[in-house]
Amino acid sequence: SQAAVFIVKFSLLCYYRYSHQKKTGGYKLRFAIADDDEREINTFLSYINNNLSNVEAHCFHSGEEFLDAWAKSRYDVVILDIFIGEKNGMEIARIIRNDDKDVRIVFATASNEFAGESYEVNASYYLHKPYGEDQIKIMLERLKLDEVDKRRTAMLPDGTAIILRNIVYADFAAHCVNIHYTNSPDVKLRTAFRNVEATLCEYPGFFSPSKGIVINLNEVSAQKNDIFLMSDDTRIPISRRKAKEAADIYTSYCFEKLRKGGEC
Repeated sequence: SQAAVFIVKFSLLCYYRYSHQKKTGGYKLRFAIADDDEREINTFLSYINNNLSNVEAHCFHSGEEFLDAWAKSRYDVVILDIFIGEKNGMEIARIIRNDDKDVRIVFATASNEFAGESYEVNASYYLHKPYGEDQIKIMLERLKLDEVDKRRTAMLPDGTAIILRNIVYADFAAHCVNIHYTNSPDVKLRTAFRNVEATLCEYPGFFSPSKGIVINLNEVSAQKNDIFLMSDDTRIPISRRKAKEAADIYTSYCFEKLRKGGEC
């Protein structure tokens, strides 16, 4: 059917453009776009692709599909079509706001029917359809993405929330996972290290150079032969098995940072 063809094309479009980005160069803000309008999606993805290097976009053609993904992984910004599938955007917004008080919610619609209710879920913006690049630019300015980036957290399997920006590295010692922060005391967790590693390494900027250790590339001062020198002067070993991968990832990270005008 035409609907089935659209869903396949829609999924392939998002997958092709955004699922193969290298996880280097710092954090990528995670955007979820739940909309069944291909034209609007194309407009949004085109703007992101041409103007933002720190955004990773995931597309969903129904509210139910988005909620399935939301249950497994959080997003920093969620753009919801008000009229999508069996659940309308307002119902979905209530669910995600109940789960996450910080997520930025944007409603995209041609109708003003739910404008009043948007305050109930603390929506950040109302994007009127049909929208173009000028409207997307204004929306992104209102979202204050720099503030979102600084507060980003990851949720560990045991329910512990960790602030990604402040992590220097995580390691496993004395049957505990130790999270080493830049500006606060270390945190010890009684959980399997593989759970912490899997969670952190989902995010760009995190890498495991050897068994039982995950580093934040943003906190690497230098790479010297078989070690990473961290911002707190900790020397993190690089296993021989990971040597080439570590060199490639750090080189890509530095290139991206220099491209943005930073230092490495």
